[in-house]
This record gives sequence, structure tokens and C-alpha cells, in this order.
Amino acid sequence: FSKNAIWLCYQSRTGYHNMYKEYRRQGDVQRWLPVTARSPCTQIIKTATVHFSICKRDSTKQFHKSDTRFPLVYQKAGQPTRKLKTTFKASRPN
Repeated sequence: FSKNAIWLCYQSRTGYHNMYKEYRRQGDVQRWLPVTARSPCTQIIKTATVHFSICKRDSTKQFHKSDTRFPLVYQKAGQPTRKLKTTFKASRPN
């Protein structure tokens, strides 16, 4: 397993800041780059693919385990029996 890492420097109202970001997928990097375009000066210093043993951020380290499970946020209730299932719902017009 490997992660994408970006080192960059950007300008804000208070000065220049260095930043290090880690991403799990390449799509996350592409989604984040337009956000940095709002600053007047953004310089990407270095990009690399880092092995998961070298990762620094706890937010990306928590997904390294193979037994990681995500909770079901929304669970759609189904019909209790097939007999109660209706194809067409009767409703009155307004």
C-alpha cells in the first residue's frame, strides 16, 4: 500500500506557509488542487508516492489496517414480506 504526498508552499494574508499533505487516492489530490488555486501564489515543491510505513499523518494512518470497517450511515428499510409489497401506490390527486 502506498499514499500520495505533496509538499507545497502557499501565500496567505499573513505570509508564506509550508504544507505537507497525504492522500490515499489520486482522485483526492485532483479534487484538492482547485482549492489551493484561491491563494495568489501556490508552489508545489515536491510530490511523491510514500510507503505506508513512512506516513506521518494520523488521519491517513488509521486506514492502513486491512480490517478497517466503516459504519453504515444510512440503511434503507425494506419490505417485511413479499405479500405486503405493492407495485403501485394509491394516492389521491391534490
